[in-house]
Amino acid sequence: MKKQKTCMQNIVFFIVSVFVFGFLASCSSTDKYHNKRHVDNIKKDIDTTHRDIDHVLGLDEPSILKEEEW
Repeated sequence: MKKQKTCMQNIVFFIVSVFVFGFLASCSSTDKYHNKRHVDNIKKDIDTTHRDIDHVLGLDEPSILKEEEW
């Protein structure tokens, strides 16, 4: 029983250590303009990915710059 408790404590310690290291190493700025740039980049990436998926699936609308074929 004591061995299981020690093993569980080691696992919990490892998980908490990884979380703390990840938090400290990440970009955790409190500057609202810095964070807004991150959010804007994420939104742009999601929009670009959405357009790419639509293009691959053939769901996108034809460009207005493309000449129509008769």
